[in-house]
Amino acid sequence: MTAGFTRREFLRWGGAGVAGLAAAELVAACGAEGTGRVRKDTLTVGIVQEPTSLDPTADATASIALLLRDNVYEGLVRLSPNGEVLPQLATSWQRQDNVYTFHLTPEARWHDGTPFTAQDVKFSFDRAMNPSTRPPNPHADYWEPVQSVDVVDPHTIRVTLKEYSFNFLFHMGAGSASIVSPRTIATDATHPIGTGPFRFQSWNHGASLTLVRNDAYWGRKARLRKVVFRFITDPTAMNDALLTGGLDAIGQVEGTQQLAAFKSNPRFRVMEGQPVGKVIVTINNASGPLRDLRVRRALSRAVNRRSWIEGIWNGYAVPIGSHACPNQGEPYYIDTTSINPYDPAQARQLLQAAGYGSGLTLRLAPISDFAYSMQGAEILQSELQEVGVKVTQQPVRFAEWLATIFTGPQNFDLTIVDHVEERDIGNYGNPAYYWHYDNPTLAGWLRQADADPDQTSRNALYAKIQRTIAEDAVNIFVASPHSLAVTAADVRGYPSGAVSPSLYLADTYFA
Repeated sequence: MTAGFTRREFLRWGGAGVAGLAAAELVAACGAEGTGRVRKDTLTVGIVQEPTSLDPTADATASIALLLRDNVYEGLVRLSPNGEVLPQLATSWQRQDNVYTFHLTPEARWHDGTPFTAQDVKFSFDRAMNPSTRPPNPHADYWEPVQSVDVVDPHTIRVTLKEYSFNFLFHMGAGSASIVSPRTIATDATHPIGTGPFRFQSWNHGASLTLVRNDAYWGRKARLRKVVFRFITDPTAMNDALLTGGLDAIGQVEGTQQLAAFKSNPRFRVMEGQPVGKVIVTINNASGPLRDLRVRRALSRAVNRRSWIEGIWNGYAVPIGSHACPNQGEPYYIDTTSINPYDPAQARQLLQAAGYGSGLTLRLAPISDFAYSMQGAEILQSELQEVGVKVTQQPVRFAEWLATIFTGPQNFDLTIVDHVEERDIGNYGNPAYYWHYDNPTLAGWLRQADADPDQTSRNALYAKIQRTIAEDAVNIFVASPHSLAVTAADVRGYPSGAVSPSLYLADTYFA
């Protein structure tokens, strides 16, 4: 049992065996603070999605970056909660034409004590770009613009692009762009070693993950001594844990029906930020009748986005009509919700024209770990039944979803998932991506838009891309939930936005 008991733990263990330890910690805290009061230094955060691995460069699960990027692992840059690119291991950089020169901090050290150098950056980038890397980087496409990576000296790296890339630097703030050590990469999936303000301590599968402060951190030290992420999939249980003191913060809010009660309770603070992520009903465009544009459009027009927004998020979401949402991370967003409006009568007409007027049966694979996916499945089943489409539900756990739908045999018709990464519209240029949309013209537009340094013409092309994706009804685009967090009233410095892929906690503390 490690030191640092909360009052709840002290009472649970009876006090007798740990009284001396608790008293010693009280004296130490009083001496440090000089106030006679103990400052709490362990933050417990409720998280819905448990990581499937602890290596964000080898697995697409968003919670890996959420918990570990910027806390344990670092990159050349990081993203602020609003999506601004900030220095990290690269303290500064210059771009001349298509060449970036990154100047690295000479102070950073890996958690195993070895120095961080430019060679580590080259290793990480070369590994991400290498198609033979196993497992492959989940976003190898982020390095598609890169022509070469060269070490100038131990603290300078030069990255030469094939051409200008609007998204390159932004994507270097992603979890998949974490810099990893060649000495420890083989074990990072279970025991991550980074350069960040926290070190990995333990992973209690199915229950929690614990980080501790890196007292040898090269930059400003974290104010918390320890962070514990507790994995709670049931929204009611999550809210109850915060109400009863088992949590200090809810990092992934799904039980939005209780937000009003938290807002009116002075013991808590509710933080609401920009809409983030794209909740979609993914359509397998290569599966039987779903190859038919009329069928896909019919499915889209059978869905009432407002019913989802009120029924799942209690209004804490905005409708979307394509694969972009209105936040600072995706400045090219346009409103395309009018392209496939809710119109059950027209949905039935389209199905009739496609030859399915007498009925159609589709397989739906919601993700049982996520309440929004299961609730959405019930709404979708009812809405599609109204237009003559029968839905058979086949729920899967997220790990199974990754293995069988996202990367595996992909034997599905529909699934419901929140694509939380910003600027991921480039996936529509990859016909091998799990929704199997094959449009070479649009793929060319995506490359052209990324390479366009002019904001006006670039945004016009991204608008054309969004409209085309909507008109082709590639997926059923539902909503972008607001970024939400609920904390105890004495928590300070907790990140309030969510454009960044990470829950950066180095600046968090208790008042």
